[in-house]
Amino acid sequence: MNEKLKQTLKAWPAIAAATIGLCFLTKLVAGWFGIDLPDQQNVGVARQLLLHAFDSGRHFFSAAFFLAQVVLLLPAIEELIFRLPTRWLRHPAWWVVISALFSAVHYIAQPWPDAAFIALFFFGLAQCWLYRRTARIWCPMLNHALFNLTNVVLLLIIGA
Repeated sequence: MNEKLKQTLKAWPAIAAATIGLCFLTKLVAGWFGIDLPDQQNVGVARQLLLHAFDSGRHFFSAAFFLAQVVLLLPAIEELIFRLPTRWLRHPAWWVVISALFSAVHYIAQPWPDAAFIALFFFGLAQCWLYRRTARIWCPMLNHALFNLTNVVLLLIIGA
């Protein structure tokens, strides 16, 4: 294992803490500006599906498929699409463009308040940095998966 990857793996707790912190920071910053981050309709439906599946044991495969899609499949696909080009587009200015596209795709798919757009933009920048730092696409994939998993857990626990 190369030295750069070893250093990054040693820093993994800090990266994970920053990922979790970003979830809370988004909500906090939005609150400062008087923006109440609304439940997305699909997030509310997903929460009800998951809670019903856990409570009744029914719809287990639907819940499992949803979790696999949100926590594994989508982060992998998004990181391949949005981070892999930074292998060839090495200048950090491209990180800004790619991060803006990453945020815009999420914004277009489900209109979020501006604070969430900005938070996703900075998450995209952090992902670009992580990929360039490690030169391994699985590192931002894993971080993105942890980010989504954290959001799903928060959704189930506090209904955010």
